[in-house]
Amino acid sequence: MSLGNILHVFWTQWPWLIAGALVGFWLVPFGRMIPSKVLRGAQVQLHEWLGPGGGLEQPVSFGRRLWVPVVNASLWGYAAAAFTSATFWAVLLWACLSSTLVLLALIDWDTTLLPDLVVLPLGIVGMVSSYAGFTSHTLLVSTVSAAVVFGLLGGLAWAFQRIKGVSGVGGGDLKLLAALATWYGVIGVFYVVLLGSVVTVIWHLVWRRFKGFDPQAEWPFGPALVLAALVWLVGSLYPLLG
Repeated sequence: MSLGNILHVFWTQWPWLIAGALVGFWLVPFGRMIPSKVLRGAQVQLHEWLGPGGGLEQPVSFGRRLWVPVVNASLWGYAAAAFTSATFWAVLLWACLSSTLVLLALIDWDTTLLPDLVVLPLGIVGMVSSYAGFTSHTLLVSTVSAAVVFGLLGGLAWAFQRIKGVSGVGGGDLKLLAALATWYGVIGVFYVVLLGSVVTVIWHLVWRRFKGFDPQAEWPFGPALVLAALVWLVGSLYPLLG
């Protein structure tokens, strides 16, 4: 498909683009409201959870208020263009998946936190979508995939911690990968982990070199996983554009 055809397809999906932009506009404040609620509910000081984004006490940059709606609108338009012959609900589900991933990336970047409040519903909706036929596998495969990913990667993380004495993958990352398995299956998630690992190493090195890094901040794995998951999503839907 040529660039001209892609642009034409996107132009014909302008309602989804507008809806995606509006949802993206609200993802920015939600990216602060949700972790603030979670941390306050746990009676934890906000400044104790600090990621490369500066934590929850830093003001939201103008750039974020701009790029998040643009990216989210593009993802919604892309999903609508790929599922032209599908039902409204199929498009909405995959569009909401992409928005949820963007939201999790924002939260993790600021706080290194992947809240169960967002991650667990992502997995539940993935299983429901599989049952309804909106994914490429059945509910049984979706459920087993989540269990296999969580058990296998969790076991490897436990072994790494026993050997090295440090955590290789956080619990939130494991839950996110298990949730993604309900949508992508085991093979898809392993590709996401592979790509995400490469991305996070390069991202970390570049960020430290050009932006500096607060010594009290931790480097989150979630944003790289989200980027890899979105790349996998875009790639898997590309053949459907026709």
